[in-house]
Amino acid sequence: MTFRGFDATGLTALANQLDALSQNSGKLHSRLATVLTTAQQNLPSGQNASRDPELQDLVGDVIPMPSIFGVGRRRLPGSLGGELSDMQTSMKHRIKQLEGLQELEKRGYPVNDSMVFLDESAPDAQKIDDALRDLQALQGKDFGMDGNRDDLEKVSGELDGLTGAELDALMTKASPKDLAFYNQLVSNTDDSGWNPFDDNGLPEAGRRATLGLMLSKISPENVGKFQAAFPGTQPTFTNTAAYESGGNSQNGQTNNGIHWAPPSDPLFQDGVSADDVNQNQFGDCWYVASLAGLAQKDPKFVQDGIRQNPNGTVSVRVWDKNGNYQWVTMTADLPTDQNGNPISTYGNGETWPAYYEKAFALVYSDDGDGKRGYGGIEGDDPKKSAPYLTGKEGDDLESGGFLGLGKHDDKDIGSLKKAFDSGKVLTVSTPDDEDLDKNHPTEWGSTYHSNHAYYVRGFTDDGKIILGNPWGVKGYPPITVTQDQFDKYFQGPEAFDVP
Repeated sequence: MTFRGFDATGLTALANQLDALSQNSGKLHSRLATVLTTAQQNLPSGQNASRDPELQDLVGDVIPMPSIFGVGRRRLPGSLGGELSDMQTSMKHRIKQLEGLQELEKRGYPVNDSMVFLDESAPDAQKIDDALRDLQALQGKDFGMDGNRDDLEKVSGELDGLTGAELDALMTKASPKDLAFYNQLVSNTDDSGWNPFDDNGLPEAGRRATLGLMLSKISPENVGKFQAAFPGTQPTFTNTAAYESGGNSQNGQTNNGIHWAPPSDPLFQDGVSADDVNQNQFGDCWYVASLAGLAQKDPKFVQDGIRQNPNGTVSVRVWDKNGNYQWVTMTADLPTDQNGNPISTYGNGETWPAYYEKAFALVYSDDGDGKRGYGGIEGDDPKKSAPYLTGKEGDDLESGGFLGLGKHDDKDIGSLKKAFDSGKVLTVSTPDDEDLDKNHPTEWGSTYHSNHAYYVRGFTDDGKIILGNPWGVKGYPPITVTQDQFDKYFQGPEAFDVP
């Protein structure tokens, strides 16, 4: 019987033939070893029976290996036996996938052609039936005196255990109403207030883990339906100054028509560098400066903390305010203007900074500050970004927060260099004083701005500090600052450790 153009019966017969050939490949090798050994014995001294190194190994290897597994070789040169065995194993794996998808269609689940080539276990229709039944049973259910958390954890566990094909089938068959109601239940963690055992909803980490795992597995065709049912997996940008005012008043960038759009640039182009970071139009310099400083100190740590999933979604490693890390999964689209230019933090031809920022907007907005999404990460203290980037608290260097420094020594460049050389990421801020924008050293150009955050790039041999602007090195080159200038134009040095 054929399914999607594949003859499962014929493929099974071919796989069995390949398996038989792989079992007999030892006999072929044995005969070849005898021929090569005989040829070697009859050749003049110094000449080889074969120029192939693997075939040369057969010379003299003519003793059969008696075994309960049949006649074989002590050593099977080449890879014929292994290749035949691997090929038939792969074919049988694919056949099981076809048979599982065929069973899904029999039970009324939709199957798309891309599911045929998924590299995962064959779909189990019964697992999908069970998960869908329990999901639908949440409608109108009396959850009793202990709340709904145990019921939700059961459904969550079932969803976590589904493969990509199984999740896709469930997502396609489940009604938008069922999915939206599930989202409503898992997001509401309030209880009745009078019963201490009345646990409702799923804790933020568990909720995000389940929804993130689902989003990382489903096919692109179901992403729209998923986002409609679970809107909390996409941060909003409509509460930002860039949206409300049409740009960033500090760096002068403007926009029109912000919308979500997939980028054309890859995740990475040439690895991770602080020079990749360009803040653009959202007012989160405090976070972006920390990200750039971390990328400078440990680019591998940053690169290891982000991955692109087979379905095009992106997952970023983020710690929460309690020090627990999680992989935050999001769609690949990013805030973009009407001309296709990025609005959020971006790179020079690569997108990894944008996804770090997007993941941060999803997690940090749950801190209860009244704002969510990108608007929730605008305007804050660089020290607060450290726990989300590394899982460790940042150090406020004011009044001797590092190395037991005394009063006022927190702005001593020599002491900051010691912290920097010890491996810490350092950030500094500028006062909220617009007069400084007009009255600062001319050689700093537009790189300097009041009420802004910077990251430390290094130090000169003559005792000056080099600062980087998270707006990007192309338009805002690093500035070199003397001790007197640092005392006048900068404040609030802070540091955090790289894991």
